[in-house]
Parts: sequence; structure tokens; C-alpha cells
Amino acid sequence: MLAARVATGAVFAGIFVAVLWLDERLAPWYPLWLILSLVLLGASAVEVVNLFAATSAKPSGNTVFGGVIALVVANWAPHVAIGLASRELDGAPIDVDPMFAIHVFAWPMWMFVVIVMLSFIVQSVQFSRPGGGTMATIAGTVLAAAYVGLLGSFTIQMRWLYQPYHGMIPLAALIATSKGADTGAYTIGRILGKTKLWPRLSPNKTVEGAIGGMIAGVLASSIVFAVARFILGAKVFHWDFAIGYGIVVGATAQLGDLMESMIKRDCARKDASDALPGFGGVLDLLDSILFAGPVAYGFWLAFGP
Repeated sequence: MLAARVATGAVFAGIFVAVLWLDERLAPWYPLWLILSLVLLGASAVEVVNLFAATSAKPSGNTVFGGVIALVVANWAPHVAIGLASRELDGAPIDVDPMFAIHVFAWPMWMFVVIVMLSFIVQSVQFSRPGGGTMATIAGTVLAAAYVGLLGSFTIQMRWLYQPYHGMIPLAALIATSKGADTGAYTIGRILGKTKLWPRLSPNKTVEGAIGGMIAGVLASSIVFAVARFILGAKVFHWDFAIGYGIVVGATAQLGDLMESMIKRDCARKDASDALPGFGGVLDLLDSILFAGPVAYGFWLAFGP
């Protein structure tokens, strides 16, 4: 199980690095990042719908999948608009909004509003009788789209967050810290775990594993920031903020893993699917990143160099 998990993680790490490196030639459009985001979040949307189908909240699969895809595309809209405007001005520099990293979320937020309204409209067309679970379906649809699409938007936007490496350092720090904490908690928990952490949500997770995950998350983030500072010569967090980043993001990543465990436990499922050896489903791979992404993005905005 651990060997399969490490092997699958190594494959995805390689894909991630290759996508970021190849996309550098296509900035600021990043089509490979778009394709990867569409595939991963689209697959996660399908898995969430299948999970929720076992509960009273039976979401509309077409609305959730279409909504998540639309949210992914909406994250590209402001950057494409700026790129097109720059071309119309013959490459002349455009005034940069200092709050752009925050204002950019207006695009996916408007799209989410459309998804909420569309969820009501779709169910009104399909409405047949009182007490038929229409409200539960709307709630499940909105929750599923928000869980995958809205939370995932923060990780997507990191691609444009930081210069001079076009978001590669923030993204690498997020992925390394989240999956480092995830893998560390899993490994240490299996070796030393005795004290149950939150058995009602996940009977296999332990306090010892959580502590090991925190340490692994800090080590992973420290390695990324050390490489960025001493090899790439980039301005990144100083050591105290780097440790703080590892603790905060690593803890949030483990919380995200626990929250997905709650979903699976309520749905009487061990994994979201069997798509990925060692992990389960795509959602099982992304659960920690979905929760940690908004926190990491906020950390960069508040304390980034």
C-alpha cells in the first residue's frame, strides 16, 4: 500500500513539474495547467457526485460536473482578458492592480453564483411532488460544486501569484507541504500510531501520525524554500515564516484529509474510487490540497515577499 502510494505520488509529481516547466513557454495562458486542472477537478466532481448519491443529498451530476468545469475556465478569464488587452495595445504595459490577486476571484465567484441559480432552475424543471427531496438535491449540488470548484480555484490561481517564476514556488510549496504532511501522517501513523485522533471520522488516523505529518510538512516546505532561496536566488519567506507556513498549511492539509474521511464515512465508502493505486480516487489525492490551497494563498498574500 505504501509502495503503491509513493509510486503514484512520484508519477503525479513528475507530471506536475513537467506541466509547470513546459507551460513557461506559453505564459500567461498556461494551457497545460488548464488541461491538468480540468482533468483532476472534473474527475473529482464525478467522484463527489457518486459519494453524495449514497446520502439524502443526491446532487445533479450534470450540474456539478458542468459547474466545476465552468469554474475552472472562469479562473482563466481575467488572465486571458489582460493578455488580449495587451495585444490590442501592441504590447504596451497595462497598469497593474495591486489587489489583482484578490480581485481575480470575482470571475469564479460570479460563475459560482450562476451555478447556484442554475441548480434551482434545473430542479424546478424536474420538480414532481412535495417532499421529493428537491431541496436536498439543490443543497448537495451547491456543496459539491463549492467543495471541488471553489476551493480548487485558489490552487489554480497560484499559477499567476508570484514572480519571477510565475507561481511555481507557491505551487511547489503547497503541493510539497500538503502531500508531505499527508504521507508523513500515513507513514508515522502506521509505524508508531497508537492514540486515535478522531475515530468517529477516521478510525485509522492517530495523534502520533498527525504529529509526524506536521513535522514532514515543515521539512517539505523548508526544502522547497531552501531550494528557491539558495539555488534559484528567489525571494521567499525567511526561516521563521517558512516554518510557520509548514505548520499552518500542513495542519490544514491534514484537516482536509479528515473532512474527506467524514464524507466517505457518511457515505459508507473507504475510497472515493479505485482510479489511483495507493490513494483510491482522484479526490483522495486532492483532498488535502483543496483545503490547504485557500490557506496557502492567503499566507502568500499576507506575508509573501
